[in-house]
Amino acid sequence: MWSIDGITDRTFRAKFLDVPDAMSAWLNEVGGFEGKDVLEFGCGEATAALGIALRYHPRRLVATEIQSSELDRAIPLAREQLGLNELPLNLELTKVDPAERLDHTGRFDIAYSWSVFEHVRQDLIADCLTKIFDVLRPGGYMFLQTTPLYYSAFGSHFAQWIPMPWAHLSMQHNLLCDEIRRQVTDSDECRILLSMYETLNRATDSHILDTARSVGFEIVREHRTYDAFPIPEQLLRIYQESVLRTNQLVFLARRSADD
Repeated sequence: MWSIDGITDRTFRAKFLDVPDAMSAWLNEVGGFEGKDVLEFGCGEATAALGIALRYHPRRLVATEIQSSELDRAIPLAREQLGLNELPLNLELTKVDPAERLDHTGRFDIAYSWSVFEHVRQDLIADCLTKIFDVLRPGGYMFLQTTPLYYSAFGSHFAQWIPMPWAHLSMQHNLLCDEIRRQVTDSDECRILLSMYETLNRATDSHILDTARSVGFEIVREHRTYDAFPIPEQLLRIYQESVLRTNQLVFLARRSADD
């Protein structure tokens, strides 16, 4: 047995409850998760996948991740936060190589990705979307959410330490990194954070949508959220305002039933 009553970690709660609920609200109009074969692209420690498997009852959920260290956290977190000692039978955690296709994982009715594509190497975005497209059954759906987009106010992922909107576009690069080193005293955490920042892509919402269309997806529904902070005048001379303000892209896409 498991229970949400023992959840003490806010991040775990958000991933286990809020993220699956948000995706379910989008997918209800196309049949939802229940009884479906589902793929997660980039599951991290698989908290969202666990929430879907336990609460929305897909027939099979394959959660993929490139870092085995993330997958290793799944059961300890589930035990600590839910009192769950093993994964449900409908959930499979699968380590994948970034260079390999996903055909070995099976065929799926639904694929989803949450806050992953801002980290995908920019020249591999089309390849990743193609991999997802190829394992969807004809008529299958992909739900994709990504935030924060790089050019948005906190696209650096540094808001916790540098709460100045668009600091990463306004500050000199080495001074930005020096400020992170000053703020983050744990050397391992600092190294991981700066490495993550260095590998963020520069994809915009239109770039991702256009790429999804180019690999064969039909965009069924799309949604964006925006930053309302005043934009520094010098940035408006360089970047389009819509690019600076768009912090999140969410969309539902479909593989044609005729494929």
